[in-house]
Amino acid sequence: MRHLIRLIHMLSPIIMALVFAFIFGCSHHSAPTSSNIHPAHPISVKIDLTNPDQSENTLLIRQSERAKMPTGSTLVLSDEAIKYLQNMLEAYFAVGRRLAEDKYDTITSQSRIFLSALDQLKSVVNQEDRDMIQILERIHQYGQQLASSSSIQYARKHYGFLSHSLLDWLHKLALPVKIYGFVCGMAPHVPQKGVWLQSAAEVRNPYFGSTMLKCYSQTFKLTSSLTTQGGSNDQ
Repeated sequence: MRHLIRLIHMLSPIIMALVFAFIFGCSHHSAPTSSNIHPAHPISVKIDLTNPDQSENTLLIRQSERAKMPTGSTLVLSDEAIKYLQNMLEAYFAVGRRLAEDKYDTITSQSRIFLSALDQLKSVVNQEDRDMIQILERIHQYGQQLASSSSIQYARKHYGFLSHSLLDWLHKLALPVKIYGFVCGMAPHVPQKGVWLQSAAEVRNPYFGSTMLKCYSQTFKLTSSLTTQGGSNDQ
């Protein structure tokens, strides 16, 4: 018994030191702060709701307009312009695929390829068509912002605005390829809550990536003359 008491007496300073270290050490560590913005979400930005380019119903309006167009009334680009358009779309699709993979490495380079092809296209279209020139300038603006993105969150935000403006123009064209369109419906702070376009039918959500890769609320297709709507799949 004496040995036990002596052992406790010898160990008590060590035990007290450990207790104080634990109490004061933990109390001086700042608690980690949590954000209500998921890492996959586009960064929050102030939205101008008076801007029709950001209105929630623009997509359905554009689809309705295209569906009502008589056959042959869509704008037909020259062969040279079509070549540049295809280069634009290939770069745009590549950006979407990387975002869906939660990758940021090639976003800037693909965005610059997109901008280069856009500049070439602008040089060969009718310069007197002010409506087209204005929308191409808006697409260029969002493309530049995408190329300058400093993180995948900002890239997703600028990609959302680029996608919406690109769709606003493509719905008027006789397209050389079929394009599959989707609406996320959950992506905050971007037009339509996240519209995007793909070259393939398989859903790959660029706004949430692996978090909700197959999630969408609306589908549609752009062909050479019409738009058809599809269903939804939230999972």
